[in-house]
Parts: sequence; structure tokens; C-alpha cells
Amino acid sequence: MITAESRFLVADLLADAVNLLDRDALESWVDCFAENAVYQILSRENTERNLPLPLFQCESKDQIRDRVLSLRKANVTNLHRDRHIAGPAKLSRDPAGTLTAESSYTLFSSTYEGTSRLFSVGAYRDRITIDNGKALFVERTVIVDMFSVPTMLSTPI
Repeated sequence: MITAESRFLVADLLADAVNLLDRDALESWVDCFAENAVYQILSRENTERNLPLPLFQCESKDQIRDRVLSLRKANVTNLHRDRHIAGPAKLSRDPAGTLTAESSYTLFSSTYEGTSRLFSVGAYRDRITIDNGKALFVERTVIVDMFSVPTMLSTPI
């Protein structure tokens, strides 16, 4: 059974994750992850075929933090704003007892000139821990419905 408190903590984490991305608060977004967290982006096609080749992967919070730093300092390209629409999450526990959440998302990208377009649609598959009253991602897997993305995949989905 998942307690009401756990549900609230997970709901806050999921909302914070997309809102921080939308506000371009990437450095704060990193704090949504546990130290040993995995963040990865996979295509739905590969996932359905059980071919776990990621389009992008970080295997620790330090790697996620490094990716954000590289976006800020080195990869200054494709300047845009993101807007996520995330659906309600289905919560459960895996056989080991870890909280899991699955939700759908739609991601729009807007240029600074004012042009908006659909960038990506798919699902989040999350494994979550609650540590000292705070929910954190142990694993955030983004499953993109389309195998390719329309432009460079620079910012997190």
C-alpha cells in the first residue's frame, strides 16, 4: 500500500521536475535526483523490442550535474524555452518495494522569436525513493514515442 503522504511527496517531485525544466532552473532540477540516480532517454521502438540503447544517459547525479554545467558553459546552441504538459502518474511498487510512477508527457519548444512547435511526446517511467521526507528519483527513464527528435537534444526532457 502506498500512503497518502508518499503520494503527496511523489506528486510534488513530479510537478517540480517539469516546472524546474520549464523555468530553465536546471541546476535545481538536478536536486530532484538521488546521488546514485540514472537519467536516460530511450525510444519507444527500442523499449518495445527490449533493446535498451539510450539516446542519452547519465548514471549518477554527478553526471547529471556535469551535463547541466556543459549546457551552461560549452553547448550554447539552440536557445529556446520548453513547456511540459504532464499527465497524472500511476503509482505502484516494484517487487523490491521501490515506488514507481508512470505518466505521459508532451513537450513543446518555443524559440525566442516566438515560434512554438511540438518537440516530443512520450512517457516518464520513474523509480522513486523517499529519504528524510523528500521524494527523489532513483531512476527517471524518458520513453520518447518518436525515434528521432526534430533538432539537437540539448536540454533534458
